[in-house]
Amino acid sequence: MSLDKPSTALTSRQQLAVVVLAAAVVGAVLAPSVYAATNDPEDTVAVVEIEGPINTALADDVESELSEIRANDSVGAVVLKLDTPGGAPVASERMYKAVQRTSEEMTVIASVQSISASGGYYAMAPADEIYVLPTSTVGSIGLNAPAPQTRAPTMGPSGPDKTGGNEIQGWARQQTLADTFIDAMMAERGEEFQIPREEVAKADVYLGTKAIENGYADEIGSLPEAIHAAATAENLGEYQVDTRETGPDTGIPFLLRTDTQVVAVHANDPGYGEVKPMGLTYVHLDAVPHVETVERFSEDDLAADGGADATGNATARLAGGVGA
Repeated sequence: MSLDKPSTALTSRQQLAVVVLAAAVVGAVLAPSVYAATNDPEDTVAVVEIEGPINTALADDVESELSEIRANDSVGAVVLKLDTPGGAPVASERMYKAVQRTSEEMTVIASVQSISASGGYYAMAPADEIYVLPTSTVGSIGLNAPAPQTRAPTMGPSGPDKTGGNEIQGWARQQTLADTFIDAMMAERGEEFQIPREEVAKADVYLGTKAIENGYADEIGSLPEAIHAAATAENLGEYQVDTRETGPDTGIPFLLRTDTQVVAVHANDPGYGEVKPMGLTYVHLDAVPHVETVERFSEDDLAADGGADATGNATARLAGGVGA
């Protein structure tokens, strides 16, 4: 990647692309409140992606996204796009509470992709409906934990049970956690379950077709069908879809510089939520291109222009093209 100063000899088409990208980045960073103001009230279905093992970081993001959604008058319904095997009990319960609060204010539909089991099922249970694919996997309502072991008490100025413990106490704590999970699921879906509590507590998993039969899920349908159902339930009519990712960023962002700060861009065609201000960042500032000097492009653009040209515009693309 060249760090030479990019040429400013842009064509009319390139200048237009620069204006479009600059407006997207600067608008997303400096004026997020405009996003809601430019939409009619309740004309958006927010799709919250919940993927991977459930941990504290994922719960933090899900809570934050759902809190923002509840405060955004332009969002009329929510779809949870789930693909998770479960995870930490506390993080799962936090997500469950966040979904529960959201479902009290608007329609929430869960759409299971490959799997939503254990803590994933816990988190989505308050949804108004659960959509699954025929081959999706749901269930595993119970606690997965190692068998408790007896540990010798600590000798010293602290209490003897500071690090000590015994198997009886350990099993009692684990049973309390399991009962909390099962009780919550029976409260949320007890009327839908076609099997008794004793069977639910066995923590079995079911394919989508079986889940429809036993009440673990409500509808066979894809993500677009779940989105349409959520919009229909709220009588949205014409609506737009706002997809929100949660969890750690897996890709390497592209850094851009505005007049006031450095931002990370996570998409070639960035929208609000895909441009994030950087905190404490150690970079060579001159090597970070200014937003007004870069151009959005694709491989088709390069092919249409006949590849690299001799005017220096190719250098500008390579040095400043988002998603290059």
